[in-house]
Amino acid sequence: MYLHPFNWVGLVCFASFSMERYSKDELSFVKEVPDQIEIECPVCLHIFTDPHQVSCCGRNFCQSCIERIKASNGSCPMCKEERYQFFEDKNISRIINGLQVYCTNKAKGCQWKGDLKYLPTHLSKEMREGDCQFEKVKCRYDKCRIRNQRQHLNIHEKAVCDQRPYSCEHCYAEGTYLSITFLHIKVCSKYPTKCPNSCASSVMPRDSVPDHLTQCPLEPVDCVFSWAGCNDKPLRKDVQVHTA
Repeated sequence: MYLHPFNWVGLVCFASFSMERYSKDELSFVKEVPDQIEIECPVCLHIFTDPHQVSCCGRNFCQSCIERIKASNGSCPMCKEERYQFFEDKNISRIINGLQVYCTNKAKGCQWKGDLKYLPTHLSKEMREGDCQFEKVKCRYDKCRIRNQRQHLNIHEKAVCDQRPYSCEHCYAEGTYLSITFLHIKVCSKYPTKCPNSCASSVMPRDSVPDHLTQCPLEPVDCVFSWAGCNDKPLRKDVQVHTA
């Protein structure tokens, strides 16, 4: 079936971003892979992803690699034949998928081992949730840039992350921990505060302060004779003495 090169390029780009690729050096095999079994693509030097065999020399390549070369009218990377076809090599695919490997985070403590085809699911790279608790991923909250092992992110997200959901303990306004404790708390109407005159009154909500100041004994007030030109501002408790 013939496809316009533009469509091939689009397909290759999609394949390159959607498939996990591993080099042989990245993986730790449960059993050593025999030398006669070819598992690395000669083009990208990664372990085959959807291996396809060419009709000219019989070599295998990743599907996306050989499609990209064919779409640009390139010759076979190995034998340089210009006219060739390629087809899926299910046998090599089955061998590669069945290779037993350890988790790439084995050195960090992960005990998982299984078929290579299940490794991407186990790791769930760049996804907050996944089986491997030793894989480094981003905190679940969008604006947080912290990356850590999944097992440690649970504590971070619940008790440390400044982008975690948080509500004001005084007025129950909701936001992030950072916005509530850094910005909102400065203007919270229910935040407990003392009289700005340091009188003997008890702690009160911030929005009660204006009413309190109308009665506070230490609040400066106008002299009752201000109409006559007195500019003194005696404390409320001293008004009678000042007036006398």
